[in-house]
Amino acid sequence: MGRIIRSASVCALAGVIVSTGMMSACSTQDGAAAPGAKKEKLNIKMMSSLQTEPPDMNSAFWTGLEERTNVHLDIDWVPINDYINKVNLVLASGNIPEVLTVTDTNLSSLIDAINKGSFWDLGELLGDFSKYPNLKNNVPESAWRLLRYNGKTFGLPRTRPQITASEHIRRDWLDKLGLPVPKTMDELLVTLKKVVDSDPDGNGKRDTVGLMFDESYRTAFGGFDPENTPDGGMYPKQLTNAYTSMVEWYRKAYADGLMSQEFAIMKDLQYSDMFGAGLAAFYRKNPWHQYGLEQSAKKVQPDAKTEIIPYLTGPNGTTAVLSPGFFGGLYIPKSVPKDKVEKILQYYNVIASDEITKYITYGKEGVHHTVDNGVIKMTDQGKKEINNTTIEPFVLKLDPWSKTDSPIAPQEVNLKNREKVKPELDVGKIDPFSVINSPSWVTQWPKYEGEFTSMRTQVIIGKITMEQYKSYIDQLKAKKEFAVAYKEFGDNYKALFGK
Repeated sequence: MGRIIRSASVCALAGVIVSTGMMSACSTQDGAAAPGAKKEKLNIKMMSSLQTEPPDMNSAFWTGLEERTNVHLDIDWVPINDYINKVNLVLASGNIPEVLTVTDTNLSSLIDAINKGSFWDLGELLGDFSKYPNLKNNVPESAWRLLRYNGKTFGLPRTRPQITASEHIRRDWLDKLGLPVPKTMDELLVTLKKVVDSDPDGNGKRDTVGLMFDESYRTAFGGFDPENTPDGGMYPKQLTNAYTSMVEWYRKAYADGLMSQEFAIMKDLQYSDMFGAGLAAFYRKNPWHQYGLEQSAKKVQPDAKTEIIPYLTGPNGTTAVLSPGFFGGLYIPKSVPKDKVEKILQYYNVIASDEITKYITYGKEGVHHTVDNGVIKMTDQGKKEINNTTIEPFVLKLDPWSKTDSPIAPQEVNLKNREKVKPELDVGKIDPFSVINSPSWVTQWPKYEGEFTSMRTQVIIGKITMEQYKSYIDQLKAKKEFAVAYKEFGDNYKALFGK
């Protein structure tokens, strides 16, 4: 079946892009190459997020991808901690690369640019997907449906499985103290306090961090269920009772000494480094990081063990968050001619094939991985050249375990982790605010966002009372300029979720 997809997609691409010839030859059913001279490569200028050290674009992996697609990627890699700021700057300047990776598809600057007509309506070009079978068949239907803005498709979804995150805890520290793995949000605070107070790294200081701020935890307080206004609109997440309950939970965590004093400005990558260095006890991240985090911690404490907790239970839900089928999108500005847009779409149709998705995931056999009794094992070169940065600028064929299986972990570890996270499918929910939007909100909220973030920080660290914070939220809810946004959120929620 993979061979048929390969032949169909590659041939369609070669047929559409006659002038540039994205493929040097069209694969036939028996694997022989069709006659024809090698065509000029298509060059695509992109900007994408960087999760690791900058990749060597002349490495065997990237040159191999170029050979397989006859497309040269000129990528401006931007560190993930600064990525949103760079996207904002690029959108403000109007000097947008031919493909822009956006990690937050509800970013106000992106919505503003779409409203101003800066990006192509890709839905018109994709049509019924007859020219793009892999984008239709290998990308979740929910991704195409939930990425729409005002009923139109402006971005290509960066395909993701339903399970994309879980909780990670230092199991060796729990075992040392005779503590069970926590199952609820309240138990987590009690457990982490005992761990942090015990000086688990043995340096004689109380400097172990328990947890970082993550607003997705509002789902444990009912935050993924809509809270409606009296007239049938929908409050944005920041103004919901569930969000306020989550803030109160973090206030207790901070008072117990479980959070860094710099939590409000701490970036995810910083916390990841802390966990790997044995300076943090608990971390919410993709399940496939479990093995890597454990190996990093072992360099500091040889007995380190990282345990996956699929989810924690809160008063009105769990921490299990399901992906809508994508995380972020790829956007093509109107400055790109229509004929090149179509070539770019054909390129992504090939990327979403079984063959190329496997290559991007595992590289070349014998170079980046070996196969032993059907089990893929990454080589040292593969581990170096293929990582979580590698998939950032692509639309891949859906793999339900792509955020659970680690390319550097033994197969038995990956299979065990799959079983660990499966329960998320039964209780998890999609964050509606990862997909719904309001044109009015993105113009009004920036006026108050800085003040809101400051008030949230102040109440968590105890500078103001919960009563003062709640009074502030009530004042925000009553602002007349938000009324239109409430209606737009409500209408958009009903349009996307059908209820």
